[in-house]
Amino acid sequence: MGIKSIKNKKRIAEILEKNGTVSVSELAPVLKVSEFTIRRYLEELEKDNILTRTYGGAVKKYNDLSPEFFFREKAKRHLQEKKIIAELAISLIKEGETIFLDTGTTTLEIAHLLARSEKNLVVATNSLPVVSVISQVPCIKVFVLGGFLRHELMDFAGPFSTKEIGILNFDQVFLGVDGISAESGLTTTDITTAKVEEAVMDRTRTINIVADSSKIGKVSLIPYGSIKERKVQRILITDFHANKEELERIKKVGIEVKIARQTGEGKR
Repeated sequence: MGIKSIKNKKRIAEILEKNGTVSVSELAPVLKVSEFTIRRYLEELEKDNILTRTYGGAVKKYNDLSPEFFFREKAKRHLQEKKIIAELAISLIKEGETIFLDTGTTTLEIAHLLARSEKNLVVATNSLPVVSVISQVPCIKVFVLGGFLRHELMDFAGPFSTKEIGILNFDQVFLGVDGISAESGLTTTDITTAKVEEAVMDRTRTINIVADSSKIGKVSLIPYGSIKERKVQRILITDFHANKEELERIKKVGIEVKIARQTGEGKR
């Protein structure tokens, strides 16, 4: 998916947010694309749970978020891959560092391993599940970001969160992602999470993207983070099922790639 397609889909979402409905015939001249292309955009946005298609257009989705967006449901997906990614991730964390763990389900697996590692660390997070895991570990000092509680994701986010991040410094951050590709960088369907992640990336020396293979090459609605242009160390940690061609393309834009493998698995 090209940048133009991403921008056009974002524009459709903005119109939908404002008006509640959109029509194919009205969108085509505004975006200067064919009605066939508009219908394809609407189909993709429906898959992202942004809208419900109707005859000749679409309406804003007012019902509850689909289970895909709820933390407990997301945590069940690709669990084995998330566990081995977490094992590789904690091997990068050094004694005495200050790190950030976001609200992702893979970062929660990192928290579980850190709770057993006995490393002296400062861990900042906006995730209630992460806090629950590491709060009873004496060797870990925990800094919890404030903000508005999002019940569906069990985290804190919003302008208060980003303001707090702006006065902090991290040695490393570990961030989940909806999608990562060489062409589009990091993408998501959640602009609030994106703003928190961007603020965190501005305050660290190393950015670690922890993404199971289902996220590699995936492009969602909203690009964020400008990870390809950042001058700090950037690492993608994924599993051995990830598309090899896409990983090579990601390497070429300057992002280091580390592949987590199952215990005992040899090099391929």
